[in-house]
Amino acid sequence: MVRALCWLGVAALLGAALTAFGSRPSIVQGASGGPLTWLALAAAAITAGAAALTAFRLSLPDRSSAWTLLPLPALVAWAGASGLGCLAARGTPEAWGETLGEAAECLAFLLGLSVPLSALMLAMLRRARPLRPRLALALGGLASAGAAAVLLSIVHPHPSTALDLAAHAVALGVIVAFNVSADGLLAVRQ
Repeated sequence: MVRALCWLGVAALLGAALTAFGSRPSIVQGASGGPLTWLALAAAAITAGAAALTAFRLSLPDRSSAWTLLPLPALVAWAGASGLGCLAARGTPEAWGETLGEAAECLAFLLGLSVPLSALMLAMLRRARPLRPRLALALGGLASAGAAAVLLSIVHPHPSTALDLAAHAVALGVIVAFNVSADGLLAVRQ
């Protein structure tokens, strides 16, 4: 629990820095994306927290793999709220990501924040030496992608388009794959 809270604290500090120094409209400045955007933000935050907690729980030898189910309800709510928000925002001027450039901007932001959060997760998990490193790292990737999505929503809350949601899905897949591919770094040294 302590390690998960420390990791989430670093993500929160990133959010505070982005809110304080960001150039885009933010929640603090009154931008709003509607109730489905807020629901997706909350579900992404819960997904990030639950996945981080699970990743660290799985680094304990006596913990069951059933812990992997903990972030799933929030992940489903995040995907559902994002998809419904996309449908509700069709054709509205507030929608973001209708062009490849806008979607690429979101993708770059998500990857740019997920990589350092993933590196921190990797460093913290390496010290713990989990017995199921790929599973722990996959959940660490999910936590990193969820935290990056929350941070994006903080600096730019908006309803998304299908192209923007595709960019979010690509970012999630890339970050989880990046984390899982780093499992050799967690190898226990004899």
